[in-house]
Amino acid sequence: MPLPPHAVEWMQRAEIDYIGPFVKAWAAFNAWYRTASGQAQERGMLTFAVSHPNSTLRRRVLPLLDDGNETADSQNLKQAICDLQMRLEAIHFEVTHKSGRAERVSLRAVCLRPRHLNNEHVQRNSHEYRACRVNGGGGQIEVTVTQIATQTVRFRHVQIEYDPNDVYSQPGFTQLSGPQQTNLREFYDGCNPRPMADLVHGGGPALRAGTMTLQCIPEDLLAGLVETIYTMRNALLHGEVDPDPEVLACYEPAYRIVMRFLKCIQ
Repeated sequence: MPLPPHAVEWMQRAEIDYIGPFVKAWAAFNAWYRTASGQAQERGMLTFAVSHPNSTLRRRVLPLLDDGNETADSQNLKQAICDLQMRLEAIHFEVTHKSGRAERVSLRAVCLRPRHLNNEHVQRNSHEYRACRVNGGGGQIEVTVTQIATQTVRFRHVQIEYDPNDVYSQPGFTQLSGPQQTNLREFYDGCNPRPMADLVHGGGPALRAGTMTLQCIPEDLLAGLVETIYTMRNALLHGEVDPDPEVLACYEPAYRIVMRFLKCIQ
């Protein structure tokens, strides 16, 4: 016998909404890394939390992520990680990065270590390869190849954002010699301000998490978790999250992970 309408309504109201607990848990985590890091910028705070040897989070969470750790705390954390990734993979949860590009929220494509592209350069085979921000250009990037001895510019291109394919499709690029094209590709690919890593099928060592097997080291998994959940937090507070039950469900395992972080650092 199907449930009557009022019973269905009460059943729907009985579902737990983890948005409030998640926001509060992240607020506590935010207060910790802000104080512990001593950094002025949030990016520096997050980098300290996952990378600095003196980070309490790093010291106490990495052992829980070790593949040989079979303790209850370790298994609970790994199960939450499995639940988070499986729920993210079941949907297409996207956010808009400040560059304007859409990025999918997933441990299969996470920027572990964002970097600033300001003034990068390298010298190879009598040529200088340079990528620098244009002053007053609103984030534009100028890419040049210059012969060092004569200071002759062999290639120049200005783009509004980092986009290697745009550089390599320019007519001037094809006029460079084969070795020069290779050098420019290797240099500019390495300038990526948001290099993405696949922690699920990335080819790293096997790391079990619940029913999943990730391919990454614990250090990268910790960095990926913090970055992914930080992205989810920003999407929520910046109004990018629709009240889709499948999207909101992702915040339940995220809440469990942040709470485990808090228990490790308290």
